[in-house]
Amino acid sequence: MPHRFDDKPNTEIGDFMTLHSLALDIADHAARSEIELYSMQILEADGRHVFDTQQPREESVGPESLSFAAKAVQYIEQRGNALPYRLRRSGSLVWFEDRDITASLAG
Repeated sequence: MPHRFDDKPNTEIGDFMTLHSLALDIADHAARSEIELYSMQILEADGRHVFDTQQPREESVGPESLSFAAKAVQYIEQRGNALPYRLRRSGSLVWFEDRDITASLAG
């Protein structure tokens, strides 16, 4: 007998983490990955990784990859300070800076 999928939501996630917060956590990390995966990477002289969101990575599937990167930039900009990293931007070039979690917890 084939497996039937139940369309009822799982209520056993518990009080600790709701489905909404799980989805946000996944999206927050996936957005950065989309840019790193689909945009051309440029290594700056100081070792910083910069991504050109107007140029697809050579291994990318095609022009639709730039659409994924553009949506990810838009998502990150709208989430702003809620993310564990900052998106820095100069035109189509973007790079990431990790936030100092210990400094924000102390003050």
